[in-house]
Amino acid sequence: MNIPRYITIILCVTLMSGVISQISAEQFVMPNWIKNNAKWWYQDQISDSEFIRGIQYLIQNKIMIVPSTNTNVTGENKIPSWVKNDAGWWANGTISDNEFVSGIKYLVSSGIIVVNSTQSTNSCDKFTTAAEKETCLEQLDYDKKIQDDIKTGTPTTVGPVTFYYVNSESQKSDDGKIILTIHFVVQNNANNEVTMTCQRQDSCNYSLSDGQNGIQYSTNTLVYGSLTLIPNTPKLVDWTFYGSIDSTKNYTFLVKESWGSGSIPIKILS
Repeated sequence: MNIPRYITIILCVTLMSGVISQISAEQFVMPNWIKNNAKWWYQDQISDSEFIRGIQYLIQNKIMIVPSTNTNVTGENKIPSWVKNDAGWWANGTISDNEFVSGIKYLVSSGIIVVNSTQSTNSCDKFTTAAEKETCLEQLDYDKKIQDDIKTGTPTTVGPVTFYYVNSESQKSDDGKIILTIHFVVQNNANNEVTMTCQRQDSCNYSLSDGQNGIQYSTNTLVYGSLTLIPNTPKLVDWTFYGSIDSTKNYTFLVKESWGSGSIPIKILS
């Protein structure tokens, strides 16, 4: 049976349209944690660099497909406000995934988001103001410290999270008790976000123990009582404890989260 040519053309166009739609959908299916990041970024709860690291992770792992381009759209060195607005609208469901990704393409083509390249001190030279350069250098120092601490730290895996115990510092207070600060790098090794939770002293998933007694924390660096760890993006986390701490005893840092429980040996110097 001979099919009229115009019907063949219509069928081909229809099939191609379906394939293109399917590819587009596969390219722009976002994990929930990046939508949370977009919301927090829009609300200034996380920094530009933290948001960008999440986007870099998506692109590097081909979760978000953003074609590379050599076109420099603009000479700006900072994220335009309209991109941040887009992130807030996307998080609220006002605009589509594709519209959000268009803003990310802009950041990539402008060189604001750099993928598969090693950032160096020279990369901060692209910024024009002293404040921008200082922020860039501070981020480089932060990233270097994390990598150095991972190399020297002692790893303990609890569920999907690796806790790198870096060291601890102890100081005697005027009343004879000890102020103990413990330094960690934490890294989420899962494909989805994980949240560390410690709302208050009587509702906290972390404590210090000498094997018999538990010591509640005094302060920590979790923001708003929790810290969301996006995949493969390590963070520095500090905990401070105050009490009658005996350096001759063996102490452990206890983790009791819904995603995992464990104990991490802590060395306390007298």
